[in-house]
Amino acid sequence: MECYEKYPDSTVAFNLLSVPAGLAIGLIVLAPLGTWAWVGYLALWLLTMASVLAFACTRCYYYGKACGAAPFGKLAALLFKKRAEEEFGVATSHKATSILLLVSFPLPILGGIASLIVGFSLYRLFLFLVLIGLTAIGFVRRPRLCSHCKQAESGRCMMAPRKKE
Repeated sequence: MECYEKYPDSTVAFNLLSVPAGLAIGLIVLAPLGTWAWVGYLALWLLTMASVLAFACTRCYYYGKACGAAPFGKLAALLFKKRAEEEFGVATSHKATSILLLVSFPLPILGGIASLIVGFSLYRLFLFLVLIGLTAIGFVRRPRLCSHCKQAESGRCMMAPRKKE
């Protein structure tokens, strides 16, 4: 496994664009359920991203750099001090961040299903399919991103493929 010191700019740019695109589509999908749904999701998403930056990115090898997920390491370095890399994935705050990610990730998909049940329209179906497409692209790209990550090389990242002994 070849791990990148610096991810290719094209990878970083693609992922930098996919994060706000996914958020925007998720908010649009949730909007038909009411203001509470999209505002609540936006608040949870902002809390989750702040938690990722503060408790995951600060412990990551790519702190201060652009990683495969996006330039979160650079943003984290602007906002927070570096934490111990050996705590990546094992610190309680990092585990809480993982739980936030697991909770917030499926909400737009579940909201999209609810929106289609409450009031089916081709527009809602189209938005839901775009959201599913973005999600599928993320899942397809994840193994390739993670297989080049220094955190995977160290065995600290729970999302990365395990090293073969």
